[in-house]
Amino acid sequence: MKHSFIAVFVCLATTGLLAESKASSEAASEAASLVFPPYLHSYGIRKASPAKLFLFFGTKTAFDGPEGVATVKMKSRDDPSTDKDDDEVVVYGVNSGRGELIYNTSMWSLALYGSKGSGVDRFLNPKGIAIDPDGNVYVADCGNDRIVHLFNPGKTVHWVNSFTGASAADPGLKAPEQVALDNAGKIYVTDPVHGRIVVFTASGEACRTFPEHAEFTFENGPGMLAIADGAVDRWDYFLNEHVLYCADRNGTRLWKIDLSGRVLKQISLAADEKAGYAAVDFYHNLWITDREKHCVLKFDKDLGLLDVFGSYGTGKNQFIEPRGIAIWKRYGQVFIAEKKGAQYFWIGTDLKSRDLVKKENKLYSLALNLTEYSFISFFKLNGRDTSWVISRRFVNPGETSIDFFDAKNIIGPGAAMMLKAEPTYSSYLYNSWVYPVSVDK
Repeated sequence: MKHSFIAVFVCLATTGLLAESKASSEAASEAASLVFPPYLHSYGIRKASPAKLFLFFGTKTAFDGPEGVATVKMKSRDDPSTDKDDDEVVVYGVNSGRGELIYNTSMWSLALYGSKGSGVDRFLNPKGIAIDPDGNVYVADCGNDRIVHLFNPGKTVHWVNSFTGASAADPGLKAPEQVALDNAGKIYVTDPVHGRIVVFTASGEACRTFPEHAEFTFENGPGMLAIADGAVDRWDYFLNEHVLYCADRNGTRLWKIDLSGRVLKQISLAADEKAGYAAVDFYHNLWITDREKHCVLKFDKDLGLLDVFGSYGTGKNQFIEPRGIAIWKRYGQVFIAEKKGAQYFWIGTDLKSRDLVKKENKLYSLALNLTEYSFISFFKLNGRDTSWVISRRFVNPGETSIDFFDAKNIIGPGAAMMLKAEPTYSSYLYNSWVYPVSVDK
């Protein structure tokens, strides 16, 4: 699948894909849960900076408290006769201190919407954002105690309305922080002041809350919010899973709740970890930004920790206060906002450990610990020939093992065996990593 580079909200410049050999990409890329796209895919512009934003807008704006990020492939920008433009997504970012949105109007241009204040076309300390393929945009306008509904038919954002859920029986939203959508078009909003998640219809009418009948209680939250709602037309591996993830206790406790309101799991983060924003990928893995630890936490769909990615700094695989995160699930494209910019990644895979054990006769067990659903190949090089034992076997992330029979007697005492790991997204065309595996004599 061809990729085109995406104009992320913090002005990652866009280009078309130029051919690059897989071998040169592998040589330049280290195995990790997130990897930079190949150089000629992005011309090296994989991190946004204030200087790059200035090139687009001059003095019209500047990074001022970036918060939420959202991405989607818009129907109005899709050519249904080809799949070559299916990775050309729109990306919205909330520039909170300026009360505005920054978004791409094409693969080469950016635009601004909104300003600081209240009323139409205004935001006050906005935070979360969610969008759908039809062009609907929902913003958690925290300082104005409302959700703002916008619409983009193609390139220009227009005001639709705002809603709060207030009624004679309900005080309505107070400082809503995050917003997410399910596949039916319902809008989920965190209302931490009232310790709940409020669900709205597409028309802005409150229809239910979580918790609904005091089945459980949120403490100091909820804050973080992400929805994994399996559907064939929305790029989901687990079609029968319909859940939301949220965090309370000021971001230190995670919840997995199905969309009927039943709690499925609850865990506490490590003492030095704190959830900020979140997104789910094609496999419903949960990615969480931690601005205090300057990293991204990756969990599987059952809240098993897969990786802690990143550290403080401006170098490779480093962040300064990461905030919003968005994932285009079809291709594993990841956009992460940080204090003064943003970064663009592809989902990769990292092998944390490997161990080959002979069980009996020609039966072996290969134990692995991967950070992503991956293709695994196991082989031996004999000069210019390759002897395959396992070829592109699909494996789950986390600790897993593969039992196999060495029918051709490829594995011998002291054999120099190689293990290859590839992501399952189309980034595997550009990224794979090979590890030596020792065999006991």
